[in-house]
Parts: sequence; C-alpha cells; structure tokens
Amino acid sequence: KIEKDKRELAKQHGMVRREVSGGEIAEEMEKERRTFQLNMCEYLIKVNEIKTKKGIDLLQNHIKHCSSQLNFFQECLNTTAKLKQFTEKLIPELQSMKIRQDEEKKQLCSLRDQLKTVLQLEQKEDPGNKQAGYTMHQLQGNKQYGTERSGTLFKKSDGLRKVWQKRKCTISHGYLTISHSMPNRPPAKLNLLTCQVKLNMDDKKCFDLVSHNRTYRFLAEDEQDCVAWVSVLSNSKEEALNMVFSKAQGGGESSQQELTQAIIQEVRGMPGNRECCDCSAPDPTWLSINLGILICIECSGIHREMGVHLSRIQSLSLDKLATSELLLARNISNSGFNSIMEANLPSFSLKPTVHSDMAFRKKFIISKYVEKKYAKRQPAAPCSSLPEAVKDKDIFSLLQAYAENVDLSEPVLAPLQEPGETILHLAVLLADRTSLHIVDFLVQNSRSLAKQTAEGNTPLHYCCSHNKPECLKLLLKAKANITITNEAGETALDVARRMRHPLCEELLLQAQNNQFNPNVHVEYEWWLGQDDMHESDEDLDEKVRS
Repeated sequence: KIEKDKRELAKQHGMVRREVSGGEIAEEMEKERRTFQLNMCEYLIKVNEIKTKKGIDLLQNHIKHCSSQLNFFQECLNTTAKLKQFTEKLIPELQSMKIRQDEEKKQLCSLRDQLKTVLQLEQKEDPGNKQAGYTMHQLQGNKQYGTERSGTLFKKSDGLRKVWQKRKCTISHGYLTISHSMPNRPPAKLNLLTCQVKLNMDDKKCFDLVSHNRTYRFLAEDEQDCVAWVSVLSNSKEEALNMVFSKAQGGGESSQQELTQAIIQEVRGMPGNRECCDCSAPDPTWLSINLGILICIECSGIHREMGVHLSRIQSLSLDKLATSELLLARNISNSGFNSIMEANLPSFSLKPTVHSDMAFRKKFIISKYVEKKYAKRQPAAPCSSLPEAVKDKDIFSLLQAYAENVDLSEPVLAPLQEPGETILHLAVLLADRTSLHIVDFLVQNSRSLAKQTAEGNTPLHYCCSHNKPECLKLLLKAKANITITNEAGETALDVARRMRHPLCEELLLQAQNNQFNPNVHVEYEWWLGQDDMHESDEDLDEKVRS
C-alpha cells in the first residue's frame, strides 16, 4: 500500500519512480512503528498524570482540608465547653431573677386590679365625691373617745343586693374585728395600719373604711355615734402606728416575743386548730413543729413516744417558742393536714374522741403517722411534680409526697445548678421571705441535710454560696453537719468567707463554737390579720343558701 501511494504521488508530479526495494520498505515500516510507540508512550504518560491528579493528589489535598476543619472544630469545642460552664452558672441566677420579677409583676398587677376595683366601686356608690380610695390627709380623731370600742354597726354587703347587715364590731390594739353572719365562722380582722377612714359627705351617719382590697361602708345609729366610731378608729390607728415606730427605734427581744405571740394567736384561729388534730378535743395547746398541727396533751404524749423523727412536740403556753418553730403551723393547719392524712379514713368511729382511752388513741395515731394508713393516694407518682411544688411554694404537694412515703432525699431529674441536687437544694436556691416554710418542711422531714451534689455541695454550701442566712438558720437549728467538704475541699464556712457573706459566716462560727441558739427567729412574711379577708359576708350568705 505504501508503495502504491508513492507511485501515485510521483505520477501526479510527473516523476517516474523506480521499483522500491524490500530494505526501504522495512526501514519505512520500522520508522512508522517507532513513531507509533512514541505517541503511545506520550498518551500513557498523560493518562497516568490524569489518574494521579484524580487519585493521590486529590486525597492528599482532601486530608489537608479535613485536618484544618478538625482543628477549627476542636477550637470551637473548647470554646463551647468554657461557654457551658458560664451558662450553667448563669442559668440559676437568671431563673431566680425571673421568678422574683414574675412574683413582683404578679403582686403589682393584683394590687393594680384591686385599686381599679375600689376606684370603680367608689365612683358608682358616690359619684359626687371625687376623692376615692386613700388620701394623703388622715382624719384626726377626738381623743376623748379613746382607742377601744365595742358595739353594733350596719355594714353594706358587697353583693348585687347591697343590703345593710347588722354586725358586732370591736376596735382594739389597732385592729377592727367584724363578726360574720354565721356564728361558727371566725370574725374578720382588719389591720387599721393598712386602712383609711373616710367620712361620707352625703350621709352624716355613714363612714367608709378603705382596706388594701376592699371598701367597707358602715352605718351608725346616729350622727354622734358615727363621730365616736370614726374617732376611735383614727385614735387606734394612731396608737398602733406609734407602737410600730417605738419598736423600730428600741426593738429587740420584747418585740420578737410580741411577734411570736401574735403568730400563735393567728395559728390558733386557723381552720381546724380549735380542736385537736387527732381526737378533736377543744383548745389544743401542743404543737408538732415538723408537721404544723395542734394536738391535746393526751395525744402529745403518744407523739413523744413515736420519736422526734416523726413528730417534734412543743407547748404553745409552757415553752418559749421562736418564730422559726411556727413556720409550718402558720401554713398547714389541722384541717389542711387531715385533708391529706385522713382522706381515706373509712369511718369516723375509728378516730378517737375526747373520752377515748390511751390504747385506742395510740392505735389510731400509729396507723395515721407511722403506717400512714388513711392518707390520700395519688394515681400518678408525685416525684416529677416536686420541683414545681417548690417553685410554686405548694406545701400541700410536699405533704402529699410525705404521706405517700416518697423519698424526698433523691436527686431531682432537672437540677438548676449542679447534678445531684435534691429538693432541699432547689428550695434553698429559690428561697425568699415568702417560702421559708417550704425549706423548713424539707429540712425537718426529707432527711437530706447531708446530701451532696456531684461537686460535693450540701444544702449548707448552697446557703453560703447564695447568701441565704435565713435558710442557714433552719439548717443549723436541725443540726446539719458543718464539717462536710465539697470536691474543692471547702466547708460551708470556707465558702461563706470566699463569697464574703458575713451573716452566713457569723452563724457558722457560732455553730462551730457551740454558741448557736436553736431558739432562733427568722425574717418571714407572716401576713398577720389577713386570713379572713378573702370572703365577704355576701359570699358566705350565698354559700349558706346554696
């Protein structure tokens, strides 16, 4: 073929080609073969280079990229770990702030609604009088009428009927006591320090008493009688105010004793407390401090036999009580306690009476307090709801858990600050002047004084790190161990010194030197004189009719 091509080419150019020898043909063939091999080598080299770029180089570059990414994410992880420590410390503080702000907002909104209601009522009842509610100028009473008075007044009801109801009223020691229409209902008690007396400009026989949540309208027999009542109210309020100022200037142990007696009087008047919690004997004078109930002297002897781990008994009249021992009594009452502990009592015949013998009493009390035989049973386990009960200051949910023998010393599922926190840790973290009774109930009944978190902190450590001296008093009163150290090797005293909380440090030093007085007073919102102000006589009349 090659030869034929050459001949054709020579013929085209007018050249006559001679015959080609076999050697020339072989040489041409060899040359063509080598050229083909060269092109093949170059092709294979190019293929190899392409494979290298697609394979090894690509993988090496990918590995370098992954290493860079790994270093970046490692740095992010380290930064996140530091951020986590910061947020763990910040979360409980933010939650505490939110709870306080929500509580303040709730109180302010409630007060706003109450004031709006009072203003609206005043405008409806007395449209001609532009001054409603409190004013800056207080009435001055005629001193000749004194500071105490007792008699009958007509009080206008709050309901739709607006009828006048005859009520016995007594003014004494800065309080106005108003009897209810139901004889067995405790009288309402108004603290005059939080009230204002207003004369009615349309009717000289009428006057108003404006409290924090309601306006009371009274009608006297005549104009002179109205002047007498208004003067006594103003004089009694002035006397109470002077007493408060004198106590503030020279207060001390006497004022604390007076406060204790005032609390005891409030406790005696709470629902069910006029009878023994176990046998219904009248006027019980013995208090179970850790349960918040009143019992008679016969039942108190059996309570003492059960042991202080079940019931700690003190006398309201013979023992010198401190306010710290009245926290639960002020918040539970006999009726509230029995609504849970006697909810499943099959028959009232099983409950002792005033005349029951000691053997019958003892059998019932052991069944009630040791075996918890008659306690209410909840269908769902209350463990998960306990943190919410602490946040909501719900003492009866805790009492329900106690009645069902729930282990209150177990760690909670969602701790606020450290893993391993118990309900008592949470109560200390969230404690304020209105929730000390929650802390006291858990201190006395949860058996978790020495429980430690994952970082080794006991409730004592929490008191010192968050500056909760009132909670610390309750823990020291219960003889909490002050020598326990956390993972950092610190006792509660060390934490108080490091955090510079002098009140906590002073209390722990007293306990360390055996100088701490368990008969200690606590700062708490007692809300004296306000229990019976939530229901009007009109509401009670409606209940009787229904």
